[in-house]
Amino acid sequence: MKRRSVLMALGGGLAAALGVPLARAQQDFPNKPLHIIAPYPPGGTTDLFARTIGECLQRTWGQPVIIENRPGSSGMIGASMVARARGDGYTLLIGSQALYSVNPFLYEKVPYDPVKDFTPVSLVARLPSFFVVPATLPVNTLREFIQYVKERPGQIAYGSAGSGTAQHIYFELFKLQTGLDLLHIPYKGSVPAVTDLIGGRAQAMMDFGPSVLAFVRAGKLKALAVSTKERSRALPDLPSMDEAGVPGFDNATWFAIHGPAGIPAPILNKLSNEIRNAVRSPEVRARFETQGIDAVGTTPEELASRQRGDAIKYADVIKRANIKVD
Repeated sequence: MKRRSVLMALGGGLAAALGVPLARAQQDFPNKPLHIIAPYPPGGTTDLFARTIGECLQRTWGQPVIIENRPGSSGMIGASMVARARGDGYTLLIGSQALYSVNPFLYEKVPYDPVKDFTPVSLVARLPSFFVVPATLPVNTLREFIQYVKERPGQIAYGSAGSGTAQHIYFELFKLQTGLDLLHIPYKGSVPAVTDLIGGRAQAMMDFGPSVLAFVRAGKLKALAVSTKERSRALPDLPSMDEAGVPGFDNATWFAIHGPAGIPAPILNKLSNEIRNAVRSPEVRARFETQGIDAVGTTPEELASRQRGDAIKYADVIKRANIKVD
C-alpha cells in the first residue's frame, strides 16, 4: 500500500475512533452539572429566569444546575465569561437583548462578538414595559400626559434604571415619536428609580412588570399604557401605547439562553427543546403572567433572527436619539 493510502486509512480510522466517544458524549448529555451564568445581581428579573429554567432542567435531567451571578459592566462581564467557555453545552448564559442588540452600539469596546462568540439556544420571555406615573400626577391617560408635558416643556422628568437601559431607550423612542421635551434622570437600577417616582421626584417611567405592577395594584402608581401592540394579560384593561396615542409603538425586552460558540447540533437541539418545553409549560406561564411577563420559547434560528432584527432597530434609535452611557 502506498504511503499516502496508508496515511489516509490511518486518518480515517482515527477520526472514526474519536467520533465514537464524541457521539456517545452527545447522546449522554448531560452527565454532569450545568452552569447558568446570570450577568446581573441576584434577586432581579434575570435571576428569576435563571432559577426557573434551572429548576426545570434539573427536574427533567436529574443533574444539578448551578446558577452563578456574575454582575458588572452592564452584563458584559458574565457574557464574556461564557464567550470564553467550552462549547459543550454545560455553560449557558441567561441575558437580555441588551447584551447582543444594544451594548455593541453603546460602548466603544465590547469584550465579545455578539454573533460569533455565542450559540443562540432559545428565547425565554418577553417583558413589556408599563408606562407609569405617580398616583398624584393629575393625568389619567397617555394622551393627557402628552398634553401635560407639552404645556410644560423641559420641566417634566422621567426616570430610568440607568443610561442605555431598556427603560432609557424606550422613553427616548417615545420622545422621538411624540416630539416631547422631557428631562432624563438615570438611576442605578429600577428600585431607586421607582422609589423616586412614587415620591414624585420623577414624573414618569417605563419599566417591567416585576418592578412596577405591585405599586400599580397598591394605588401608588398609575399605569397609562403598555409598550407592546398587544395588551398585557396582567392588566387586560390597560391600553397599548398604539391604542393610547403613539401609533406603531411596539417594544418589549426579551431574555434568552445562549451558549458559547460551537455547541454541537445534537446537544443544542436537546437544550433548545427542553428549555422551550419548560417555558411553555402551564406552570411557568402562570408564574410569569402574574408579573406581566410573556413566556415564549423558540428555536435557535428564531432567536437568531430576533437578535439580528433588534440590532438594526436599536442601533437606529441610539443614533437618532444620541443616547450615551455615563
